[in-house]
Amino acid sequence: MNNSSINLAKIQLWMNQNLSHQDVEQTLIANGYESGTVTEYLKEFTKQKRAKKQMFGFILMAIGAFIGFIACVMTIVNVIPDLHDFFLFGVTMVAVSLAFYGMYIAFQE
Repeated sequence: MNNSSINLAKIQLWMNQNLSHQDVEQTLIANGYESGTVTEYLKEFTKQKRAKKQMFGFILMAIGAFIGFIACVMTIVNVIPDLHDFFLFGVTMVAVSLAFYGMYIAFQE
């Protein structure tokens, strides 16, 4: 079975409907697909869901890196001396937390 026989539009539709793995399997079986085709659809469905989740994780990492950069610059430049500790500890902690949570999401199996 090759991927050219898999309808990616159906997979996108199922992802937009937020169907579970079992719901997709039941839908395919109800439509009369063979077991080999069902397996291929389920593999591609899982692959697409992981790719979407991974993209979200990378976006969170990028946001965390950007906030961390801003916190670093604001700490070094020290434009507002009263907010030095806020940028050094508070904003940096938010940035690191976002970056690590993004890594957790992106690299989770």
